[in-house]
Amino acid sequence: MSGIAPFPSFLVERYRIWREENFTPHQADYETLASGQNPDVMVISCCDSRVYVADILKARPGEFFVHRNIANLVPPFKLTDDYHGTSAAVEFGVRALEVKHLLVLGHAACGGVQNCHAQCSGEAVAADDYQFVKQWLNLIRPAFDGLDKA
Repeated sequence: MSGIAPFPSFLVERYRIWREENFTPHQADYETLASGQNPDVMVISCCDSRVYVADILKARPGEFFVHRNIANLVPPFKLTDDYHGTSAAVEFGVRALEVKHLLVLGHAACGGVQNCHAQCSGEAVAADDYQFVKQWLNLIRPAFDGLDKA
């Protein structure tokens, strides 16, 4: 990496348009949301840029508590010194926000799932070069191992 790229001007322009078209007409709703959130649903989704939860579910601001990660995984419960971003998000959603529903939203052609399948089949894959991604995808290895027994 050769340095920091300038902030893209198109993002500033899109934010300006969003404020004009979405925020200003619904400012009272956003002011209410500023005092706190009370979603009924938590969504765990893939962080793939093609999976746009708010659009897929026609969500309004404040309607869903959303967490995204590679392959929309929910790791098994373990108390360790590791970092547990997904577990922390679920704990907060369930205990603090008291969501009533937990939706795990998968999608077709998920690169994370495809990479894990390739790893389990003994193929060399791009994830082999990524320490954190490879470890994360190992969470679904038991599911693939179980397919061989079925």
